[in-house]
Amino acid sequence: MLFFKTLFQILKRPRQGWLLVALCFFNRPLSAQQMLSLQECAELLTKNNLTFRDGQLQAEAAQAQWRQAKSQQLPQLGVNLSQSVNLGRSIDRFTNAYIDQLYNSSYVGAGVDVNIFQGFRVQNEIRQNKLLKESSLESSVAVRDAQMLLMVRAYVQVLATKALYESAQQQVATSEEQVDRVEKQVKAGVVGANGLYEIRAQLSNDKFDEVTFLNNYRMARLALFQLLNVPPDPEIEFRPLSVSADEPALLSAESLFEDTQQNFPFIRAAELRRQSFAYLVKSIKGRNFPSLSASTNFGAFYASTNKQLDYFAQLNATRNGSLGLNLYIPIMGRWQTRPRVELAQVQERIALNQLDQNKLQLRQGIEQALLDVTAAQDRYHAARDQADALEASYATVESRLNAGTATIFEYSISKANLARAQANAIRSTYEYIMNRKILQYYRQGSWEGVF
Repeated sequence: MLFFKTLFQILKRPRQGWLLVALCFFNRPLSAQQMLSLQECAELLTKNNLTFRDGQLQAEAAQAQWRQAKSQQLPQLGVNLSQSVNLGRSIDRFTNAYIDQLYNSSYVGAGVDVNIFQGFRVQNEIRQNKLLKESSLESSVAVRDAQMLLMVRAYVQVLATKALYESAQQQVATSEEQVDRVEKQVKAGVVGANGLYEIRAQLSNDKFDEVTFLNNYRMARLALFQLLNVPPDPEIEFRPLSVSADEPALLSAESLFEDTQQNFPFIRAAELRRQSFAYLVKSIKGRNFPSLSASTNFGAFYASTNKQLDYFAQLNATRNGSLGLNLYIPIMGRWQTRPRVELAQVQERIALNQLDQNKLQLRQGIEQALLDVTAAQDRYHAARDQADALEASYATVESRLNAGTATIFEYSISKANLARAQANAIRSTYEYIMNRKILQYYRQGSWEGVF
């Protein structure tokens, strides 16, 4: 029953249907599935992201070009069938004499052409297209990794904005409790009305912050759903991430770059593309070499002017064949080979420059990741200490307010400071989580095991 429901959902709404398939893959029905993990989001991204799909199609096109280049080594085999009707003065196909009458003729034949030597042009084209195919495969993986990086940032942003929104809700709830308490004190004549106005103003500020954080949370969810290419679903939540107690061992950017640069697919893709142009140059130069090919043909014909033999008897009587060996020696090809070689050499230098740019981009990314994780680690510990200190201070001010020894102004200042500290702690926590995952990606050159 679930199979037909899934099939109907795919036909009715493809995107939602594939989301259903992905969730069923994790052995949980859609109605019960309310939580997506980072790993499950990565699976959905791989299935649905159009940018990654475009990279896959480019890789498939490169593989088809490689198979096309390999097919040039195969012989050509063909069968020829023809039927003609001659009017007026013509040559009798059977006797080769001039005749002036209406007659018809048929021809059947087969031929084979085999390239024996072409200056290694085909072999070098095959090697070039094989490298381009491998480069396209690596490029598709690089596109996926880039989209994964965006997805990790979006996922962590969802968790961070949700935590900020929940913290703002707690601030509103606390302010509402204080408003109720102060209203009772005003009615009892313990405090003046000014205190009630001040605490209501604090509640209004907290509600404004709550609405702001709620909108930020909604926008972060929408960005993540759009990146996964699935319709937004308010019933789906995202599994929280934890901060491990161990601190990451930080290496120097230079040593990390030297150890891991060959693990990154966009580095390997650029290197394979650069190598392919060397075979392109050899393939173009191969056009200057002599080429040798062999061919063989077999045929038979029928002419209606021969009344003595029927159709199949004429085909048997007119059997003929040939075997040829063809040698072509290029002498002057309009000076096209040298400019093509020069162009290919320039393209090779462009590919080498692109490889250097990719390496520079990787080096700078590693340097930035190391700096970010160090800074995030420091902010994480500092924000935690700040939040603990201000929470203790706020508890003291709140108890003094309840005892009547603190003013509403002191309470509002302490509460606002605690709210900022808690927001800083939340931001620094998820910033630290995200930067640690990015650094782990740079260390191993892929997202395997990062989730």
